[in-house]
Amino acid sequence: MTRLRRLTTPAESANVDSGLSQDASYVWVQTQEAFEELVSRALTAERVAVDTEFHRERTYWPKVALLQIRVANDTFLVDPLKVDLAPFAEVLKSDVVFVMHAASQDIEVLQRSCGVGPQSLFDTQLVAGFTGMSTPSLSALVERYVGVRLPKGDRLTDWFERPLRKNQQEYAANDVRYLFEVHDQLVSELQSLGRLEWALGECRLLQEKVKPNISPDLAWTRIKEARHLKGKARCVVSVLARWRETTAQRKDVPIRFVLSDLALVGIAQRSPTRLNELKSIRGLDSRSLKDSLAEELLSLVSEGMKMSGDEVATLEVDEGPKLGNEMRAAVSLVSAWISQVAKDESLDPTLLATRSDINDLLRGAENPRLANGWRADLVGTRIRDLVEGRASLAFNPQGGLLLEPRSGFVDENKGNFDR
Repeated sequence: MTRLRRLTTPAESANVDSGLSQDASYVWVQTQEAFEELVSRALTAERVAVDTEFHRERTYWPKVALLQIRVANDTFLVDPLKVDLAPFAEVLKSDVVFVMHAASQDIEVLQRSCGVGPQSLFDTQLVAGFTGMSTPSLSALVERYVGVRLPKGDRLTDWFERPLRKNQQEYAANDVRYLFEVHDQLVSELQSLGRLEWALGECRLLQEKVKPNISPDLAWTRIKEARHLKGKARCVVSVLARWRETTAQRKDVPIRFVLSDLALVGIAQRSPTRLNELKSIRGLDSRSLKDSLAEELLSLVSEGMKMSGDEVATLEVDEGPKLGNEMRAAVSLVSAWISQVAKDESLDPTLLATRSDINDLLRGAENPRLANGWRADLVGTRIRDLVEGRASLAFNPQGGLLLEPRSGFVDENKGNFDR
């Protein structure tokens, strides 16, 4: 078996079949045997740092062009153009902690390539929100915690280029090179703040959050202009959007390559029944209507016109009670106070609560985020005190908002106000 520790220089690698080439600070993995040995090594580690480079500008599904992995003190660049990444599923399904930055899209890529996402995740961008940083870049975290300023990369890099240029390779290696140091510093800081469990809980929610590709039946809900359509127009747009989504998936092309939003909504609004009516719709032309597409679109319009409104799939939403008019002003007031709490507590405000979270709590939605866990302890119960009249807001000497108990009301949970 190829030994990962037996490394060659890039120049030498052209004359050997090891599947490995070594730079001063990273190793290329270019054969299945070498990759499977790396997988075995990763399985014995407590943590691995991972990132991916991918493109999806001209495809429906993300196409992975590079997988970066750090194990212990070694950084590896895995070439998925030569290596099947499927065996990496063993590591993803294990108890190994995956240290990643802004992991959502990378998780999607891993799920597509390996069939599974990481079971144990530490997202440095997400976790940094508990130290007061708002969605920081990796460069900002590395500079803050490691003292290294990373060089800027080229946003337009073609990661499928081979061989990758030296600066491309360095940029890719840097995406995982310092993650362990950032991880250690964040854990230490959060332990001192008493927030490590908060952060780990949010990471668990992220990794458990299944993000399958949107159901084709719900594709119309992703089109802003379509959400305002009513009656038969909504029926037609739902049929057209479903067809466009399944066609894009089958052909592995972006949905805009099948039909633009402009054309799709225009067809739904006008519901043409003849070719000349179809051709007059903005966003369609003779080139768009080749290969019997016109006949197919007219058939889809006809299908939509036969539907009733209750046959259109909609997002499952917790309707619950509606927010009454008397509480609408409270949303803005509570939002302002939460911003103050986030500032005082050195938390990313969007991590603490969104406007939607506040709305859900005030309208009595089922299981709102602000009624659970650390958010309930920090602000949830205190919001209840405010809107139910047991507390009021005032300005402190520094001009910030202060929640305090109202005179004449017995504070049954005194600790709620002493933050």
